[in-house]
Amino acid sequence: MISMLIYSCKQNEIELLKEISRDIMAFRTEERLEIMTFDNYADIDMKAIENVDLAYVDITDEHGLQVAKDLRAGFSDVEILIISDPTISPMVYLTPTVRAASLLLKPLNTSMIETSVKELFDSLQLASINEEEYFSFDDEKERRKIPYSNIAYFEARNRRVYIRVQNKEYGIYATLDTLEGELPDCFKRCHRSYIINTSYINKVWYSQNMILLSNDEEIPLSRSYKTVIKEVLKVEN
Repeated sequence: MISMLIYSCKQNEIELLKEISRDIMAFRTEERLEIMTFDNYADIDMKAIENVDLAYVDITDEHGLQVAKDLRAGFSDVEILIISDPTISPMVYLTPTVRAASLLLKPLNTSMIETSVKELFDSLQLASINEEEYFSFDDEKERRKIPYSNIAYFEARNRRVYIRVQNKEYGIYATLDTLEGELPDCFKRCHRSYIINTSYINKVWYSQNMILLSNDEEIPLSRSYKTVIKEVLKVEN
């Protein structure tokens, strides 16, 4: 599944982007396209969004630039297409906090949208060739792919393993012992019931056998895995 987010204060722009994106997607991949649309900044809850692969953000809206920054902060691999006009300096969005992949200048037309959307889909497909960047699994509805960078930890409970992604979780039939040998090096066992993404570690309380993650969750640390975590943090520092 490919996830797309569209932010614009103009409903006709949203509908045009949706229509063209769906048409292009149908000819280029069999993956399902999920489209989230917003015309009001207050309606966007980034913590409730699981993943965004592509985003079209209208920065002529007063909150558009902040939406782009929020997307980059929350989803480091997202391909962001900026919608702007000649009155806005490129210095506004050509920054590390946005890292725009492409630009559309108003007034929009079908031809320019088609060209930009095709380029973005091609870029996304090239980046997705390396499946090792994603954790793939089957849920009740479909095959899902979640970037490893979005996964905070894996937890074993009630005979299943749960994948924690922001404020959501997905249950799969697996074992931590099996996953431990398949996950990238940034994932380390810290407890018989947990494998954590070490890039999420904020603080470790060794005396309390506890790890604080950057999302403010506390994860238990077993004595037998303290050495592993200490070695990881020593290398990172």
